[in-house]
Amino acid sequence: MIRLGSVVINCADLERMTAFWAAALHLDPAPGDRFRVLRGTAVNVSLQVARTPVSARDQMHFDLYTDDQPGEVRRLRELGATFVRHHDDPDDDYVVLADPEGNEFCVCAVS
Repeated sequence: MIRLGSVVINCADLERMTAFWAAALHLDPAPGDRFRVLRGTAVNVSLQVARTPVSARDQMHFDLYTDDQPGEVRRLRELGATFVRHHDDPDDDYVVLADPEGNEFCVCAVS
């Protein structure tokens, strides 16, 4: 099973964006220097400091959470997604895919 876990917003000023989105959506921010999760009851909003100037094309992306990352990546690729890269870290394991129009999203392993 796969579910939407977080909408990720790329930003330049993490503190300013945290203050805005946490207040706007009544979310609770978790600590983080370059990536911060604002937790909600139904879905999270995550903020990450962009490495390059933020443009409309790469402003946001989905994080999809699953306990079967390989199976979901395979299923999504069969539906037309393309593989971009795999960030394989025990504390932060995700696969970046692109939809048929090139919009990137992450398939995050959760246990």
